[in-house]
Amino acid sequence: MHTLLLLVCCALATTIAQEPDLAHGCTHGSCYPATGDLLVGREKNLKASSTCGLSRREPYCIVSHLQEEKKCFQCDSRRPYDPKYNTISHRIENVITTFRPDRKKCWWQSENGKSDVYVQLDLEAEFHFTHLIMTFKTFRPAALLIERSADFGLTWQVYRYFAYDCASVFPGISHGPLRKVDDVICESRYSDIEPSTEGEVIFRVLDPAIRIEDPYSPRIQNQLKITNLRVNFTRLHTLGDNLLDSRLEIKEKYYYAMYELVVRGNCFCYGHASECAPIEGIRDDIEGMVHGRCVCKHNTKGLNCELCDDFHNDQPWRPAEGRNTNACKKCNCNGHSNKCHFDMAVYLSTGNISGGVCDDCLHNTMGRNCETCKPFYYQDPARDIRDPRVCIACDCDPDGSVNNGMCDGHDDPSLGTIAGQCRCKVNVEGPRCDKCKSGFFGLNASDRLGCQPCKCDPRGTVSGSPQCDPVQGDCFCKRLVMGQSCNQCLPEHWALSHDASGCRGCDCDIGGAVDNQCSMESGQCRCRSHMVGRQCNQVESGHFFMALDHYLYEAELAKLSQGCTIEEREHQSGRLASWTGTGFARVPEGGILEFFITNIPYSMEYDVLIRYEPQMPRDWEEVRIKVVRPGPIPTSSPCGNTIPADDLLTVSLPSGSRFVVLPQPVCLEKGVRYTLRLEFVRYADKNIIPSFSNANILIDSIALLPRYSSLEMFVAGDPASLTRKQSYERYRCHESAKSVSRPTLSDVCAKLITSMSAIINDGALPCQCDPQGSVSSECDVRGGQCHCKPNVIGRRCDKCAPATYGFGPSGCKLCECSQEGSRGRFCDVYTGQCPCLSGAFGQRCDGCQTGHWGFPNCRPCHCNGHAEECHQKTGACINCRSNTAGDKCEKCANGFYGNPVLGSGNQCRPCPCPDGPNSGRHFAASCYQDNHSRQVVCNCKQGYTGIVKRSGGTVLKRVRCEECAPGYYGNPSQPGGQCQPCRCNNNIDLSDPEACDRRTGECRKCLYNTEGPDCSMCKSGYFGDGSRRNCRKCTCNFLGTERSQCLSRDDCLCQRSTGQCQCLPRVTGLTCDHCAPNYWNLASGRGCEPCGCEPNNAYTSACNEFTGQCQCRDGFGGRTCRDCQENYWGDPRNQCRACDCDHRGIETSQCNRVTGHCACRQGVSGVRCDQCARGFSGTFPDCQPCHQCFGDWDRIVQDLAAKTKALAARSQEIQSTGLIGAYEKSFRELEEKLAQAQSIVNARNATAEGVTTLMGMMEELRSRIGETTDTLNRLEGDLTAVQDSNYQASNELSTLEREARELNLTSKQLNQQLDILKNSNFLGAYDSIRASYNKSRDAEHRANQSTTDTPSTVSQSADTRKKTERLIAEKKDDFNRKNAANKRALSDLNAKAQGLDIKKINEKVCGAPGDVPCGESPCGGVGCRDDERRHCGGLNCNGAVAVAENALERSKHAEKELIKAMGEVEELFKQVADAKSKAQEAKDKAQAALKKASDTKKKVERSNNDLRDLIKQIRGFLMQEGADPDSIEAVASRVLELSIPASPQQIKHLADEIKDRVRSLSNVDAILEQTQDDVRKAEKLLMEAKKARNKADKAKNTADSVKQALDDARKAQTAAEKAIQRAKDDIGMTENRLAEIQSETSASEKDLNEAMDKLGDLGRQIEALKAKRANNSMVATQAEETANMAQDKANEAKQILDGELSDKYRTVQDLVGRKANAVQDAKRKAERLRDDAKQLLKDAQDKLQRLAELEKDYEENQKTLEGKARQLDGLEDKMKAILASINKQIQIYNTCQ
Repeated sequence: MHTLLLLVCCALATTIAQEPDLAHGCTHGSCYPATGDLLVGREKNLKASSTCGLSRREPYCIVSHLQEEKKCFQCDSRRPYDPKYNTISHRIENVITTFRPDRKKCWWQSENGKSDVYVQLDLEAEFHFTHLIMTFKTFRPAALLIERSADFGLTWQVYRYFAYDCASVFPGISHGPLRKVDDVICESRYSDIEPSTEGEVIFRVLDPAIRIEDPYSPRIQNQLKITNLRVNFTRLHTLGDNLLDSRLEIKEKYYYAMYELVVRGNCFCYGHASECAPIEGIRDDIEGMVHGRCVCKHNTKGLNCELCDDFHNDQPWRPAEGRNTNACKKCNCNGHSNKCHFDMAVYLSTGNISGGVCDDCLHNTMGRNCETCKPFYYQDPARDIRDPRVCIACDCDPDGSVNNGMCDGHDDPSLGTIAGQCRCKVNVEGPRCDKCKSGFFGLNASDRLGCQPCKCDPRGTVSGSPQCDPVQGDCFCKRLVMGQSCNQCLPEHWALSHDASGCRGCDCDIGGAVDNQCSMESGQCRCRSHMVGRQCNQVESGHFFMALDHYLYEAELAKLSQGCTIEEREHQSGRLASWTGTGFARVPEGGILEFFITNIPYSMEYDVLIRYEPQMPRDWEEVRIKVVRPGPIPTSSPCGNTIPADDLLTVSLPSGSRFVVLPQPVCLEKGVRYTLRLEFVRYADKNIIPSFSNANILIDSIALLPRYSSLEMFVAGDPASLTRKQSYERYRCHESAKSVSRPTLSDVCAKLITSMSAIINDGALPCQCDPQGSVSSECDVRGGQCHCKPNVIGRRCDKCAPATYGFGPSGCKLCECSQEGSRGRFCDVYTGQCPCLSGAFGQRCDGCQTGHWGFPNCRPCHCNGHAEECHQKTGACINCRSNTAGDKCEKCANGFYGNPVLGSGNQCRPCPCPDGPNSGRHFAASCYQDNHSRQVVCNCKQGYTGIVKRSGGTVLKRVRCEECAPGYYGNPSQPGGQCQPCRCNNNIDLSDPEACDRRTGECRKCLYNTEGPDCSMCKSGYFGDGSRRNCRKCTCNFLGTERSQCLSRDDCLCQRSTGQCQCLPRVTGLTCDHCAPNYWNLASGRGCEPCGCEPNNAYTSACNEFTGQCQCRDGFGGRTCRDCQENYWGDPRNQCRACDCDHRGIETSQCNRVTGHCACRQGVSGVRCDQCARGFSGTFPDCQPCHQCFGDWDRIVQDLAAKTKALAARSQEIQSTGLIGAYEKSFRELEEKLAQAQSIVNARNATAEGVTTLMGMMEELRSRIGETTDTLNRLEGDLTAVQDSNYQASNELSTLEREARELNLTSKQLNQQLDILKNSNFLGAYDSIRASYNKSRDAEHRANQSTTDTPSTVSQSADTRKKTERLIAEKKDDFNRKNAANKRALSDLNAKAQGLDIKKINEKVCGAPGDVPCGESPCGGVGCRDDERRHCGGLNCNGAVAVAENALERSKHAEKELIKAMGEVEELFKQVADAKSKAQEAKDKAQAALKKASDTKKKVERSNNDLRDLIKQIRGFLMQEGADPDSIEAVASRVLELSIPASPQQIKHLADEIKDRVRSLSNVDAILEQTQDDVRKAEKLLMEAKKARNKADKAKNTADSVKQALDDARKAQTAAEKAIQRAKDDIGMTENRLAEIQSETSASEKDLNEAMDKLGDLGRQIEALKAKRANNSMVATQAEETANMAQDKANEAKQILDGELSDKYRTVQDLVGRKANAVQDAKRKAERLRDDAKQLLKDAQDKLQRLAELEKDYEENQKTLEGKARQLDGLEDKMKAILASINKQIQIYNTCQ
């Protein structure tokens, strides 16, 4: 017990030590209630899953009482424990500590044998749990675990596991040690079987061994917090007998029994309370009970102070921590609320400062702190935010403001808000947002923008304004525009635009359109049927508008009676017909024609047109016309006013006319059938002309012409119809339809007739062109005439013309009736049969009967009995029989022979060639029978032949075309066989029988470099198209072509079709003649090599194609630009150093680019080539070769050195390999065999066979050793001989090495020369070789002559040689020195010459490339001569020679021109002075013109004033209400009678003339601008002259004179500049004066225009008054008194007009006249001024331009001359050097032997 108390005290001390100090209380930090036993007072909250004796008495035994007498007892827990009356009750509440003396007599005990039992404490609130102590009566549990819940039993977490064997009971649970306070481990120290009673289990939540840094952390607090605690007992300790015996008695001693359970803790208040109170329903009178409701401080609340108190939510709730109370903070609601809540998002947004959000704000406030007004309220800036009346309601129109009337809640300059200000919708304005903005209308709450924009179309509104009525939205439309948005045109208008009126009239065609309505967008009118176009004034394709005589009725188709006949007339080709249809009706006197009319299209009046052709000399006197109607005319019909007399008409037909129109129209209705009866009563009076008894007339047709006056389009009464009527009459449109040959219709008439046609026919008429007779379905839109095929007539092209027949797709054919054999020219229109006379036959009546010919004198046919018919005209027989032919069938047909003449007895037989015709094997065109041999001779067709066998000169047999001719092939001997041309593409000899195979056609002898079975391919080595005979030889460059493709240098293969050669790598071109880009060295013969130009050091990656030299940048050199520049060495990436070579000892100026060693000449050595070489003596640079003995000794020494070196190498080899190195393999084999023998000897059980083998091997070894010894002796002797020969070979090798070095040197030089030749110009090399060949041939010829002639050149040469030898002996040393020097110079020249290109030199000197032959080069060149003179340069040549000559000529010319320019400058100076004087005169004249113009202006103003007064008086009088018509008429007449001296047109013309004159004067601006340019040019010329003077100082004598001339020119130019400046000032003054004149004259012109306009207005007013007078005169009789008064006033007005008006008008006339005269004077003066200024300007410009040209020429000539001089100097130096070199070479060669 003492131990238990000690442990409890320690645990409490530990816990208290880790909890906060409570001394300071809750005011200054966290505070905590006192700790106690949580079980006290909570008996009912403690429960166990198993308790003994709850249902009945249960026995149990105690193991520890085995030695006592009483071992077993009874448990009855049905009633609580009572120390007196019920001591055997062992309920769970017995474990609560009571500190009673008999506390060991009561305990809790579980049922017997149950292992899984738990004890659970349920708390009413959250508590801090610190530790637990259990004291057991029996064995402690073998395994248990302690759990907790912090959510009232929803979830559980394990505190700790306890077990005797943790690994088996709780596998996977850590055994410790404990590292963190919340680690879950399994412990074994409280689970031993000992002690058997009063054993304890202690658990501390916070282990004192673990230091806790922050006891207030959430992790620690969560570890201490519990609402439920449970102890699970999972295994009992037993003695093992329960495993062997399952009787109940055995289990009675195994159970859980606990004396005491202590659960220490305190009320859990998060540091916000120091005491706790009972929870509602819990007793508060129990001593020592730890209550669960915290008495909260720090503005907190809740059972555990887990919440902030009401209205203290400005900070987040947090537990108190140490000295920090973390008290809840009161919310700030500005006095408008007493409720709030905490919002973490708000808290974070404020930077963890404030998170309180006020609830239920009053006084129309809102916001987190009730700091803003609610929507539709605003904060009064004059009141404090805490004032209850701080928020005032908004006064905004909800329809026009955003957010339904919400205003700005407060002032905020950063946001641009103003308290109480309404925020209007986009299209609304006003303080209350209650009206639409300008350009908007219709304020509406549902409109997001408030008001709709005025949808005013700017095209249709006045002045394009977007404004409209703010309520209705109606726009202000233009005159011809309508609609709310002014976006619609008025009816009969379209094309809404920015025009003044807004729209244009539809102008729909009066006939083509249904009405005058059209589409507003496109202007498209509503067209009648088949009318198109915007105005419906065009016809649809395939339709037409009728001509006025469209309704035409032919007389030949009418009903004829009383002797009338039809007379057809043939159309003459090329002439227009004067009639219609097929002809006429011939009508005699009394004849009657009846026309049936059934196609009237429109009810109206028609004019009847009669077309005829007079046959009599006088007029046809009387023709009666009657309109026969089907019945009486209804009065309601369009022709209801027609009376019977209107249908009876009479007309005469004049003989001088071809048509007549009836004097009165006839009214005809649509859909009615009429008969028009024409009765030709009388030609003439019989009494007057009795002789004409058979008078007749030809009637062509009648036509119904629509009478225009019957159509409303002409008589509607509106101005448009009146205009149409006037136009129709003015252009006499009606007359165009009367004659058959009508004139060209004017456009006006065509338009009107189109409209008429559309009205009459309700649209356009279809063409209906006959598809057989017309060319197309389209017809002429004017009249509908289709385009007919030949000999087809009719509007629709639907019938044949007279005298033609056979209407069909090709038109009609001419009848062509014979005049001799036919009765007339007309034939049957279907068959074409002409009417024949007796004896005439045939369709045209132009032939004889069958078997006769020779019409009209017919004779029998003569055909030798082989035909029955012959040609009608020639008599040639037709269809000869019996294989005959000929005009009389007198000869055999082709393919037959014989004599078919009647009476000969012969007949025609087939030609045997080889078989007869139609046999399939007949190959002859004809044959004949030889008269002598009687053999048949075949005339073979092309491609066939026969063999002629001859004996002497006689033909024995002729084979019958049975073989193919040369050039043909085939097998004609077989049936169906034939000969065909050989398909050799014309590349064989057609006369050669063997050119192609006669059977197969294979070509065998191809010509023109072709081959193949058809000679279509070019031969190998040729290319082109063999089928076109254009095979050409391959021209491959040998150096650039694959060697496998070349048989020789001149014979290479190429692609046969294109000629492309097979190039080496990186070689391009058709002939492989140049390298690919960025490659070079074609001459290598292995393909081109990469240029390899260093990209950073070269300008481009390309190089010279021949030398490979790249274009190096400055500072770099070498072929690939990777080295230093010329005459430098080193690494260009680091540093380049100049070659430090002694120029006296070097071969070239370029040193070794890597080491810097100089290239020394012979006899010189050293890095700088500044000392004599080995083998030479003397003082540098005079190094002389050593004596010859030096050379001999030197060779001996070199030979010895070489031998020594060879011996040393040999000795090293022997030293490393030994003498037996060559026989090492053999020795190794011997050693292996010896080892094998040794192994056999060493074997224990050696057999006889093994011994025998061993002996044999030993013998073999001995023999081999002997052979080897002999071989070694022999080799030793050989080695000695070899050493001797090696010594001799060493001497020879040394000699060969010297010779090889010499050969290598020679070979290298030859290779260099070869490369030079390869890379040089091939053409130039070829020319050189050719010239050398010619020279060699001439030399050979001369050499031959020299050996034969006496004295010969050879003998002379011998003498000369002897003399030369003497001279050489005398001057040998001098020659050697000079020779050495010449060699060096020659080397230098050779190097320079290698870089020269004669082509470029020739081009620069003469102006033409060097490879152009002299005959073709106009500029000549090297070696070219012209008339025994060198030809170099010439016209249009740019070489140095030509340029130098031109420069010399230009220099001379420039000198002359400058001298001439000096004189011109002086003359220019004089002209400038004259210009100044003329400018002064112009100034004076301009001032005079200004004065006169001012006077004129004043006069015009006075005239205008007088004229205005006059017009006002006239207007006042005319506008008086009491003026009677007669008085007004009198006044108007008087005004009109006044004679105005100038008409408005004259006045306008005068004003225009004045304007033109002034405008012409304004050209002074251009003059001034041109003068300014001249001044600038003069200044520029002055500067250039100064530059030229500086350059001229350096010139020669000629330039000195030029300099003097330029100085003079500069002085003259300065004077000219000053003079021009003065002229500029004077002209400026003139310009100002003339501008004033122009402005004054313009004002006068404006006044005159106004006067003219007013006079025009006066005339129009008078016209209007005339019309008014006409109206007033109609009521004059009703106002007689008023008229009398008007008469009196008119008399007064007349007097006024006769007096004042006449005077004022004359005044105006005088003023205008004077003004005109003044303006004319000003005009003439201005013109003279302008002419003078122009002349002055022209002179100045000419002189300045001339001077500028001279200056420019001089500068160019000077530059050119200097450049050419420099070029000539350089070329001269080069030529001198070359000549000197050539002379030296000549001297050297002259001394050669």
